[in-house]
Amino acid sequence: MTNQGKTFKTTLKPGHVIHTMMSEHEKILGFLDELEKINQKIQKMEVYKEGIEFQRLKNITHHLIEADSHHQREETVLFPELRKRGFSCGPDMMEIEHKDLKKYKKKLKKLVERREKIDFSEFKKELAEIVNFLLPVLREHIFKEDNVLYPTALELIKDQKVWEQMKIGCDKIGYCCFTPKI
Repeated sequence: MTNQGKTFKTTLKPGHVIHTMMSEHEKILGFLDELEKINQKIQKMEVYKEGIEFQRLKNITHHLIEADSHHQREETVLFPELRKRGFSCGPDMMEIEHKDLKKYKKKLKKLVERREKIDFSEFKKELAEIVNFLLPVLREHIFKEDNVLYPTALELIKDQKVWEQMKIGCDKIGYCCFTPKI
């Protein structure tokens, strides 16, 4: 998140739909930083040996998959409200990116699940391909949401009752296991 995004977030109350989504982004960015470090360590290994790196990789993967509820809340609650107000290009692009990201997160999950059953050099190659996609694309995706989409949402949706209804919709969908408690 940029300084602009951090400053913007401080204007929102904890529990606000956008505040929650931005808080989840901060957590996801932390998982991406950890994924980058773990991948670097694994790429330097000569042979597969189950250890802390693979447990951390499994944990990161779990959390990235958990972020699907974040995307679902955006697609089901936030994006329709933006489209009602004539802003569709942003949500349309974000939904396309969600599909691509979901595909790669599933690839990562499957790879981690079969890590002991495949050739280690093949594992490392596939891991590098997945990570080299996920890191820049998801980081850029979060940047666009935090610095363009979310501020636009606050500009377009002025009615507090709409935000309250959106919060109810988000509550029905549910949150990530890492969503900060308010």
